[in-house]
Amino acid sequence: MQVLTERLGFGGLLIAGLLSGCGGGGGGSLSGEVEADLSGTISMESRTRVDLDTADDIRVGLAGDNDSRNTSQALPNSAVVGGYLSSSRGTYNTNTADSFEYFADRVDIYAAELSEGDRINFQVFESPDSYFPVGTLPPQRTLKIVDADTGQEVLILSESTGSLPIIAVMGDGFEEGAYFIELSTSGGAPFRYVLTLASESSASVMNTRYAEPDFLVDEAVVTFKPETVAGQDGLAVAQAMSAAEARHLGGHSWRVRRSAGQPVTALSAQTPEHLRTETLSWIQQLGARADVEVAEPNYIYTAQQIKPDDDPLYSRQWNYPLIQLPLAWQAAPEGGQGVGIAVMDTGLFRNTPSDTGTWHPDIVGNLDFVPGQIMDYVSAELDIDSRWGDQNGRDANPADPGDGKAQSSSFHGTHVAGIAGAVDNTDGVIGVAPLSRILPVRVLGEGGEGNAADLIDAINWAATRNEIDVINLSLGGLGPSQSLESAINSATDAGKLVVAAAGNQGTDEATYPAAFENVVGVGAVDGAGKRSSYSNIGPSVDLVAPGGDASRDANQDGVADVIISTWGTDDGGVFVPGYAGLQGTSMAAPHVSGVYALMKSVDSGMTPDLFFNFLAGGQLTSPPPNQTEYGAGVIDALKSVDAALDGNTSTILAANPSSLQFNGVINEQEFTFAKFPSNANISITSVTDSAPWLIDLDAEAINTSEPVIVSVDTSGLDQSQTYSTDIVIEYSDNAGGDTASPLTIPVTLQFGDSPEDLDAGRHYVLLVSTDDSRETIAQTVVTASDGQYRFAFDEVEPGEYFLAAGTDMDNNGLICENGEACAEYPVNGLPEKIVIGDEPLSGVTLNTSFRRPTIAAMGVPRYGFEGYRLKTGADDEAELVRQVETNR
Repeated sequence: MQVLTERLGFGGLLIAGLLSGCGGGGGGSLSGEVEADLSGTISMESRTRVDLDTADDIRVGLAGDNDSRNTSQALPNSAVVGGYLSSSRGTYNTNTADSFEYFADRVDIYAAELSEGDRINFQVFESPDSYFPVGTLPPQRTLKIVDADTGQEVLILSESTGSLPIIAVMGDGFEEGAYFIELSTSGGAPFRYVLTLASESSASVMNTRYAEPDFLVDEAVVTFKPETVAGQDGLAVAQAMSAAEARHLGGHSWRVRRSAGQPVTALSAQTPEHLRTETLSWIQQLGARADVEVAEPNYIYTAQQIKPDDDPLYSRQWNYPLIQLPLAWQAAPEGGQGVGIAVMDTGLFRNTPSDTGTWHPDIVGNLDFVPGQIMDYVSAELDIDSRWGDQNGRDANPADPGDGKAQSSSFHGTHVAGIAGAVDNTDGVIGVAPLSRILPVRVLGEGGEGNAADLIDAINWAATRNEIDVINLSLGGLGPSQSLESAINSATDAGKLVVAAAGNQGTDEATYPAAFENVVGVGAVDGAGKRSSYSNIGPSVDLVAPGGDASRDANQDGVADVIISTWGTDDGGVFVPGYAGLQGTSMAAPHVSGVYALMKSVDSGMTPDLFFNFLAGGQLTSPPPNQTEYGAGVIDALKSVDAALDGNTSTILAANPSSLQFNGVINEQEFTFAKFPSNANISITSVTDSAPWLIDLDAEAINTSEPVIVSVDTSGLDQSQTYSTDIVIEYSDNAGGDTASPLTIPVTLQFGDSPEDLDAGRHYVLLVSTDDSRETIAQTVVTASDGQYRFAFDEVEPGEYFLAAGTDMDNNGLICENGEACAEYPVNGLPEKIVIGDEPLSGVTLNTSFRRPTIAAMGVPRYGFEGYRLKTGADDEAELVRQVETNR
């Protein structure tokens, strides 16, 4: 067979393989007479685009121009765009013999049609810190939206540093039309970015990095199939699993530990890679057992708060007037009396964390304990309270022992408990439900960390306790644990409302536990009711509440918008109660827990089901500027109490899913109805829509107890356009009761791109060794043609390889990093070996994308993956690349 080896200019990139002059890689040798050893195609998702002047393009002299409005790069009205920006030129410190350079590119400008509800996400990804001199600043960047007709700057979000994405949502009243989207940088390190444009009804579009939730090495949470381990003790289960230990977590879930006598530690940057991979491999083996429903890592979760503000404490709680709480107290003078709020957190401040200490004076009057029961669920490896006389591990004392460090610890649980139910005692602060019962349940240990097994155990316990009505989880960061969701569902079935912080990552990726169906996920707003800069959006947010934003004084009261609540210090081991201002979705969640306590104190029949239906009917919140950022809107305590006081609750009909999306390939969808009350006898009276492409629904044929199929007819439609309408369903209560407003289901029809418009950037296709070195054995470069990349390798030694492809937009010598386009065989995130024998292997297919699969899709996290390193050499012949590329 022929072999073609060229040297290309990555400061000397050795391209070993076949470069074809048509479509970015051929299906055989240059002459076409001999079939290649390995060949195939790489497709990409619709509406994928790449920046015209990446560092890779600049390097080879093929960069386009999108640096001005006159040369702006056109985008479809929804898109995923990969790009590169840098305020300067320099060289990466890659510790290799090859020189990898970055180039100045300070602005990229795109043109797109935008309309109300659209959202724009600008996510940044840097090379490792070691690639830059010590002291290099993080990138500074700006997102600007400009009216293309008038030149008016509609929105500027600038000088944002750090890892949080910039999110812009086109709010109510936004005028539909043509706009420029200008991305720029004014300093700091070079970076890759992914820009996403999406409509309000779109699912998560920000999963552009591999999620890496921490987990405990050598531990698993295993949920068995019903009855397979009934009546067995921990020893029997451990023996059956060939494990050292097993502990029952309630229901069918067990925590399983693989090795005895070894300390179980959380992952960190210093955790050896083999410990991570061995644990994940073992968990996958457990999950393959016939008696196991699901086996998952024992995820670590953390408190969802941002660091305490350093300014002096503030004297007023601006957050309460924002949600009309003072008026709600008049309507609910019971103040949550008799309602139990389980605050599952770091525990509670005690002036001596031993069981003889005094609790925080502004909470102690509302504290409730369950005698003889475990209230501290923190496992020994995360616990340090043995120095205060407790056993190291689970016990009946939920006191927060601090962190045992010289500086003051985070008394996160104390702050959360104070928001939910601090005592009305004319001193300090007051809680949302000042007469409620606070049950502190310690599930977060040293450093504000906990693990899934402890949390599952605590929730299963709470589900059995009549003293508990609402469970507050101001924590997050877990993977989508089915075992945890099962425990939450059990608690919900037992009548406990579960409320969780939506997370502080500024993303629309699902965050758990907030994103679970039976959890009220709470985002954060500032003093003006505007989404806090850090607060997550999308599927984790059912509604929002005051969480503060220390970078703003949105209510213009002269002080930063932080939430004041109970706190403490433990400098030098001396515990002193106090108060502090914090920000975070951790602070938002207990506002909702407290409001629920107010509602239940005026209506003992209040249930989670009723709360969710009130929420769906808009009876608990002020109308939101948009659902993406705010869910159902800002919690309104007065409206919520009024809803609970109304004895003639309206019959409510909701749809699941709440919106429908079609794309020209999927032209049929279905939804189901949810009713409140669940046994309501509802008749559909009419169904209307305003779109001729939506096939009419027959109101008389709809049964609210069965799925409804919705279809679209795309014939004659312009496939470059996006279409939208609403299905409006009028209904009546056959029992004669009042009904809420009609059910409205948004519908979107968005076609895919024309193949010739798709482009995810120049791709480097690699054959990689399967040993631990992951050395690149051979590689070729391909470009897109008609929506695909075609590749071929010749003269490949028979054997096993990994096959991967991706961009190197920032020219740092790595592909498939977060923020780069990436394809792996057969599925991104789940690479498998490809076997090359003596006969040619053709027709291999891959898919490339700037997005990354979720943990749910991969099964377990992909921890520590840093991409694939390109094969490099010593020569620089970028001119050859220019010739190859321009001749396509």
